[in-house]
Formats: sequence, structure tokens, C-alpha cells
Amino acid sequence: MHQETDIVASLIRSAGRRTEPPEEAYRQVFAAASDAFRRKAARRRDRLWLLYAGAAAVLLLAVTLMLRWTPPVAQQEVLATVVRSHGAVEVAMGDLWRPAAEARIRLTAGVRLRTAADGRAAIALSSGHSVRLAADTEVMFDAPSRIYVGSGLIYVDSGVHPATAGMTVVTPAGTAHDLGTQFELQVAGSRLRLRVREGSVSVDRGGRSLTGRAGEQLAFDDFGRVSRSTIPRDDDAWGWAEDIAPVPDIEGKSAAELIAWVARETGRELRYESAAVEQRAASVILHGDIRHLAPADALAAILATTDLECVVEGATINIRLRDPQPPRP
Repeated sequence: MHQETDIVASLIRSAGRRTEPPEEAYRQVFAAASDAFRRKAARRRDRLWLLYAGAAAVLLLAVTLMLRWTPPVAQQEVLATVVRSHGAVEVAMGDLWRPAAEARIRLTAGVRLRTAADGRAAIALSSGHSVRLAADTEVMFDAPSRIYVGSGLIYVDSGVHPATAGMTVVTPAGTAHDLGTQFELQVAGSRLRLRVREGSVSVDRGGRSLTGRAGEQLAFDDFGRVSRSTIPRDDDAWGWAEDIAPVPDIEGKSAAELIAWVARETGRELRYESAAVEQRAASVILHGDIRHLAPADALAAILATTDLECVVEGATINIRLRDPQPPRP
């Protein structure tokens, strides 16, 4: 091995000093090297440009998705609030149903609400409408004045002086539109029944539109055939909706306000015995809590503490002064 190293060293010494390359050859090599460096730098700039362009595209996509993104339930507009309920009432966002009292789910677009066989609920919509659900009813919220009813029975009240657009109720059997009314809508598969208590309601079904007016009932069978009949405003059939009616706060309000509310909720005409009695009702200021009473029971309980009394005669509520009690002997 040592001998081979000596031979290599001897050959190097015998070769002498290395001759400098010609100037032209030096310039050619330098030019080739510079060109290779520029090409490499250009490729690097191209890669950086593609990288920046890709980042910009990702940013643009993110912005687009943010603009089209549906915010979570906590950030969506609240379309409705449960103001009163009896029995089992459940809510769901997706496929998971939970008791309304425990779920604390905001009633926003896409949220469903249902009542069990013993359940009823009164809902206040952000549009100002009042919607009540009878037993075995399922609805879904879509917009401030539009809901979907999959099945069951609902009651809609747009108020005494509606300031918003009419309510739209979409069902598998047809779509109902109202303006300033009280009405009931029942859906079961392809069958639909409309009862109008006040105002008018149009129903679109199978490419045609029919209108029901106060005191009318329209019933659509499975084949789309329609039958009309009458239903009085004070009929007992409205009783379920009266029982679950959202009760107003009477604290500091006049007896006249409560009396007018009860007359409308029960579908009866209001009549005062005289102008003096009407003035008296307007001057009596109420106190207390009637949130757990039906309208007729609430009126009886409150008037019992005043000098006014209510006498129901058929479809009329008569308000008069209570007869003074004779002095005890």
C-alpha cells in the first residue's frame, strides 16, 4: 500500500506545474456557468410565483366560503320563541330530539319543534304572529313569517292590528297564506283542513287557489276534492287553541284591555252595558299573574276583584257593574 502511494506522488512531481487555461476558454466556462445560474434563479422565481399564486387562490377560496357560509345556530336570526307549553314538547336540529325545556335550542331556520300526544305549545314568531301547536304536531321554522308543517294541527293569529306581511304555512298537502286573520290548519298526509275564524286565508293546492273566509271550513280529501261548511267563531272546536293561548302581562293594564283580549280569544262579541261601564273598565288598573289560566278563567278571576262582572250569553260577552250587596242586618 505504501509503495502504491509513492508511485502516485512520483507521477505528480514529474508532471510539473499546471498550465493556466486560455483566456477564451475561461470566458466560455464563466458564461456557461452564469447562464446555468440565471436559469436556476428563474426556476426558483417561478416556483415562488406559483407558491404565492396558490396562497392567493386559497385565500380567495376562504373568503368565498366565508361569504357563503351559513353561521352556526348561535349566530343565526332567532325566528321564534316558545312562550307557553303543556306536556311533552321537543326540539331538534338535525336528527336528535331533546325536551324543549332542557335543550335550550334557539328556534332558528332549520330547527324543528314537535308535540307529543299530551303536548301543546304557543310560539311567538319574530314577525309578530302567534302560532299554537296541538298534540302530535311537527313544524320547522324557515323565515320570520313562514313555517313548514309536516303533520298535525296548528292555529295562527296575526294580531288585532297586523303590521307585517301575512303568514305562509307550507304543508305536504298545500300552502296557506293569510293577512290579518285567526285560522286553524290541519294536515294529515295529502288531506288538509282549513278553518277561518277571522279574516280570510287562501290555499294553493294542485295548481289552483281557493279562499276561505271568516266562519268557513274548507276540507281537501286525498284526491284534491274540496268541501265547504261553516264553523262559528265561538265553536267549542277552537277550545284547544284558547287553552294554550299566550297570556298577556296584566300588571298595570286596564280591565278593558283584558276584557278585549278574552273576547277575541274566545271568538265572542264584546258588549258593555253602558258607556259609563266601559269607562269604568278603562279606569280599573289590574295587578296579578294570570299566566297559567285559560282566557275565560282569567277574566272571571280578575273581575272578581273589581266591581265589574261578565255575563256570557251565547256568542256575546256582556260587561256590567256588579249588583251591590245588600247590607247585612
